[in-house]
Amino acid sequence: MHTKRTGKLWETGFGWLWLGQAVTALGDRALGIALPYVVYQQTGSLTSTALLALSGYLPGLLFGSVAGVFADRWDRRWSLVTAQLLQGGIILLLLAASPERLWLTTAVVFAERTLSLLALPAGAALLPSLVGEAALARATARLSVATTTARLLGPVLGGALAAAVGMHGAVVLDAMSFFVAAALFSRLPFLPNHGRGPAPASLLASWRSMTREWKDGLRVIGQRRAIGTLFITLSLTSLGGTLVDPYSMGFVQGVLQANPAQVGLLSSAVGTGTLLGSLLSTWAVERFDLRRLVAVGTLLVGGLMLGLYHQAELPPVLLLGALMGLPMVVANVAASAMLQLKTPDRYRGRVYGALGTSNALVGVLVTTAAALIGDRVAAVPMLTLAGILTLMAGMVALALPHSSEESPSTLPLGRE
Repeated sequence: MHTKRTGKLWETGFGWLWLGQAVTALGDRALGIALPYVVYQQTGSLTSTALLALSGYLPGLLFGSVAGVFADRWDRRWSLVTAQLLQGGIILLLLAASPERLWLTTAVVFAERTLSLLALPAGAALLPSLVGEAALARATARLSVATTTARLLGPVLGGALAAAVGMHGAVVLDAMSFFVAAALFSRLPFLPNHGRGPAPASLLASWRSMTREWKDGLRVIGQRRAIGTLFITLSLTSLGGTLVDPYSMGFVQGVLQANPAQVGLLSSAVGTGTLLGSLLSTWAVERFDLRRLVAVGTLLVGGLMLGLYHQAELPPVLLLGALMGLPMVVANVAASAMLQLKTPDRYRGRVYGALGTSNALVGVLVTTAAALIGDRVAAVPMLTLAGILTLMAGMVALALPHSSEESPSTLPLGRE
């Protein structure tokens, strides 16, 4: 692994990765807010929007772990470039979508999300080799600032485009963001991929090799206490966070009786908190133990969730929502940096792929359960459960080992 690269981040080529991820996040969020809005406007069907959401979760469930194997096999820079180009081309097919062609919309979303499964683990696995271990936490925090800012601006831009020119404006913006990101990623320096091995002699040997590599990735998660503990922590926080999605509007409209302007104000408060949290993380990750940031930050988020969802007035909800963004982002940045540091380079794609599969499974299960439960359970009990799950994640994170107890080179990995 590249452990001595301690110079300025921008001298490593990190700036190209930073800017490329910000650009693609901006386009994704712009279309992400415009597409379900227009689909519901055109169809008036919650089933249609549910199918759209499901088409976004299923690729991760079906192909997440396999994509991680490819991220470890292929040149990660060109994996990023190729995925971005293909995503941009596929997104343009939405220009032919219509209410009578909902199948086309869901198929495009499914295909685009499938390609993103290659880009996400490739980018995450590339970062430690690009900047070095000493600067990894700082680089992860700065990426968080860029993507958080883009995610705040994206929905505003997407909503404006949807209102002004319809979905086509957001589609073109998202496609262009992919093409621009591909150009930026192509400027990244070449770095050797330690997960690459000799080419298999036949197609059957290739499938056997890929299956073995996939199992090796799962073995790393099971053998290494830090990775396994982080995996459980992140899966629990994903479960809690995903549970919020289908019930948040029931709380905002049913309990707070908030009007559209107040909903926008609440979104802005949470967004401001997450942006401040990203800025705070750039300071915190270089001064505090990462494992403590993960545990304490996650516990704070769970406690704030419980407090927030038991309020009946908007002002305290605005305050608690803004405050929640601070520890949430710090904990996420620390967890991401720690996962990258604890995972050997040749396994990073597979570990991130497995995590993506776990999160997708959570998304599918929660979305399906919410649809089946419907209005039989009120929003507040379900949101309380989300807070409890997040607190449980924080308690699991307290068991993370100290950095001196386990490092990528101290434990056996089984078969190679």
